[in-house]
Amino acid sequence: MRVFLYSKDDCGLCDAFHFELLDLQSELGFSYEKRHLHAGDPLRSELAGQFPVVDIETADSDEPFRLTSPTSQRQLRARIREVAAGAGAVALSALSS
Repeated sequence: MRVFLYSKDDCGLCDAFHFELLDLQSELGFSYEKRHLHAGDPLRSELAGQFPVVDIETADSDEPFRLTSPTSQRQLRARIREVAAGAGAVALSALSS
């Protein structure tokens, strides 16, 4: 599982999500990357009004799970655990085949 946080300048919730994701990364062992989007970045324009944005990629899905504002840190934590549990179940079923 890979998790991406898209953040922008002066976004306190983006910073809070970053530290929450670092904590979850050490607990669950997923790959994590923070991507800071600067003014003028086309993706920043596309995501305007939705920050922070978190994409969760898994091997069993072609499209990432996307969390956008308004999402609380509690909801973020619950969703990451839910996706990680599903990804783990898929990985374990593939190993037993």
